[in-house]
Amino acid sequence: MSTDREKPGPERSDAPEADKPRTWMGRILSRLSGWLGGHDFHYAGYLPSRPGFLLRYTLDPFFRRVTVHPRYLERLRDLASQGAVVYTLKYRSYLDFLFFNRRYQKLGVIAPEVAFDLNLWMWQPFSHLVQIISAAVNYFTRRRSWPNPFQDGYFHKTIQEKRGSLLFLVDQVGFRQRFLKPREDPIRHLLEIQLQLDFPIFLVPQMIMYEKAPFRENKSLWQLFFGDSENPGRLRKLGLCLLRAKSAVVEVAEPVNLKEFLATAPTDGRLRDLAQQIRRELINRLDVQRRVITGPVMKSREEVMELTLTDPALTRTMEHVAETKKKKLAKIKKTAQDYFWEMSADPHVFYVNIMHRLVSWLSRHLFEGIAFDTQGFEKVRQASQRGSLVFVPCHKSHLDYLILNNLIFKHHMQTPRIAAGKNLSFWPLGPIFRGSGVFFIRRRFLGGKLYAEVLYTYIKTMIKTGYNLEFFIEGGRSRTGKLVLPKLGLLNMVLRAYDEGAAPDILFVPTFIGYDQVLEEKAYLQELEGGKKEAETVGQLVDARKFLKKRYGRAYIQFSEPLSLKDYMAGLPQPESGDLEARQHGQELSYRIIQAINQISVVTPFSLVCAALLTYPRKGVYRRELLQIIQVLYDYLQAQGVLEADSLEDLTQAAEDTLALCESRKLVTPIEKEEGLTDELGLGGYSIDETKRPLLEYYKNNILHFFLPAAMVSLSILARQGFEFSREQVMEDYGFLQDFFRNEFIFSDQDPETQVTQTLEYFTSRGVVINLDPQEASYTLSASGLKDLAYFANLLFNYLESYWIVFRSIKFLQKKPRSEKEFLKRIQSIGTKLHKMGEVERTEALSESTFQNAVKIFGEKGIVLKKAPEGKGATTFSRPTDEDAREYYGRQLARFLRR
Repeated sequence: MSTDREKPGPERSDAPEADKPRTWMGRILSRLSGWLGGHDFHYAGYLPSRPGFLLRYTLDPFFRRVTVHPRYLERLRDLASQGAVVYTLKYRSYLDFLFFNRRYQKLGVIAPEVAFDLNLWMWQPFSHLVQIISAAVNYFTRRRSWPNPFQDGYFHKTIQEKRGSLLFLVDQVGFRQRFLKPREDPIRHLLEIQLQLDFPIFLVPQMIMYEKAPFRENKSLWQLFFGDSENPGRLRKLGLCLLRAKSAVVEVAEPVNLKEFLATAPTDGRLRDLAQQIRRELINRLDVQRRVITGPVMKSREEVMELTLTDPALTRTMEHVAETKKKKLAKIKKTAQDYFWEMSADPHVFYVNIMHRLVSWLSRHLFEGIAFDTQGFEKVRQASQRGSLVFVPCHKSHLDYLILNNLIFKHHMQTPRIAAGKNLSFWPLGPIFRGSGVFFIRRRFLGGKLYAEVLYTYIKTMIKTGYNLEFFIEGGRSRTGKLVLPKLGLLNMVLRAYDEGAAPDILFVPTFIGYDQVLEEKAYLQELEGGKKEAETVGQLVDARKFLKKRYGRAYIQFSEPLSLKDYMAGLPQPESGDLEARQHGQELSYRIIQAINQISVVTPFSLVCAALLTYPRKGVYRRELLQIIQVLYDYLQAQGVLEADSLEDLTQAAEDTLALCESRKLVTPIEKEEGLTDELGLGGYSIDETKRPLLEYYKNNILHFFLPAAMVSLSILARQGFEFSREQVMEDYGFLQDFFRNEFIFSDQDPETQVTQTLEYFTSRGVVINLDPQEASYTLSASGLKDLAYFANLLFNYLESYWIVFRSIKFLQKKPRSEKEFLKRIQSIGTKLHKMGEVERTEALSESTFQNAVKIFGEKGIVLKKAPEGKGATTFSRPTDEDAREYYGRQLARFLRR
């Protein structure tokens, strides 16, 4: 490798005593040299650990307020243990050097003591200032030149001793110096030093973020005079330090290891060129880190509109619509423009800050705390450097997007553009939502080709610009507590945008959002019982004050591993856009995302206790048995390795606290102990309010997916006469139930045979079943295993009853076809009567959502005939003439219901 450099000079000190002049000036200089420690290494770029009075008592109090994340401190300590650390800042700043020098000292990590190309005269303690001047005079008297830390080996000695230092990457003064004197380029000099060292030199890019506002393309008058937020002028920088230190945060990007860099650099590369390459890489890493927090350069709403509406593909669509509908092109364009104004976001930092303060206040008043997955979020931050992110959360409450985006903002990352229903655009929340990054879409626009194309082009424009997105893959909020089947509209648009080259990669972030208690639970139950959904209004907003009168436990947010669309598509055949195969890829991806959300769901004490309470069809349950059921369910969850709330570490206490909560909410009524009795009644129990069972069902459904393998295997075993069975028989029933409930649950992507085998192994290890013949895989139920299997099987019993109600209601279609609304109304009526007669045991079986899923599967199986409407008519259902399918599914339902 060509070094094109001179070797650094040796450390210089005074000449030997015999060579010293005997004049009076010589004696003075000799004494001065002794006072300076025998060397001339006293530079204004070095700041002692105890600085001057001005720094300690003016800026230190403000420096202490700036946040430095512990993960960065741990990383810096690790780097310091391996080699020399040189911090790099993008822009020259006295204040930033002083900050890192003082703050890092206080935090116990290696602090920059030496600054390349920076004179810190006014911040020096008086004694050191005198030493600097004296050393310069001494040096000049002896050598007739001023001291130079590059040539004198000062920087070499600093690095060799592994003392912290700092340099600037973009600096007018520094550029002029290294342009005119290439040998005094700090990075090139460090490369020269690295060639002589065994340990590595780490260049660590970092910055202080005082503001999270993204850059705008057009600078304001204020920015022209005082600088922008990335490189503020001295007055603005000082003002930010004094006024915004509490909200400021230090960001550290990935370091550059000079030893590894030189090992892979071309052998004929000149150090000057390599130094420039490193400088550009460090600047790029800082720019990427900043974009993670602030997002891309902010474009005005008008600019985004122009980019969207002038898109060539959208222009062709508008021309086609105008030609097809025999309308003027100008009128179609005006309609497209109206669509854009209706849907588009208009983000502004003012509204973002308002929402941050409002949601932070709401979170403190509504919840006892929020469990935020910081480790998972750190992976998300790292992934954001590779491409645009698309957050895909489950949807349980209107609070979902508020809490999630507030925490993203709080943890220093650009907030995504959020897709929300047009029903939320009402005043006054609509403008605030729009200003904080929400764009509004219509729930249904089937047949509205122009609207769909404007929406797609808007999404493509946002991805091209570099914004992160967020949408709920379930479409609306889940009224049942479990994840519902994915909606593919927005997902397919993102896939199409990627296919058309909008971004080199897009990363999906499956996100779980859960609550101990959901604010809207009462409204959900009304809808499940057949009530009509109320539209969002200002009146509802005013009425929402009542929610502030109570607390709703804790909220939970978890992040799955980001899924790279580039990697996902690499293993798939590339279909033509819009064909059947492309839609199938979207469906496969949607299930992969929603399965990932299921896997990171958090089990809460409330959901666990609700599940235990509903394993009993009776009105009450003995206390001892209830605690036993909770233990059985909890042991199974632990065996699956699922995520659980911290409060479940002490299961007994968590159960006691949750049961007390159920009492206070009048979900259960305690049955007092009967003194003098030694049986179950002597310990008391709980009576379950029949009208509250659907509410318990909602929270049971939060974790029901974890129990599906055990529940379906248990149903199969209990349906066998004599309770003797083979694995093949269980597999057959398992396959039937998985297919039968395919519209009801999101099943794991694990192979069904593996799930059955693992479940049987678990039941065998717990003594629930006995393996009679391992080779033949035949089993029998143990004497004590009946209760445990019943606990698991009963978790699905209400779904079997719901489907039984629908099956019984098919006779209603015998005389003539019925509309969907009419059919569902009659199903609800029949179900209510069957429940009163005792043929249906569980109140929670009377769920309109489950009825709809049952009607859908019976339609797919040919048990009912579904006819799509002609024109504006309604969908109708009728009874088919072929009875074979109806009889088969009737027998299967009766068998699993044990009737």
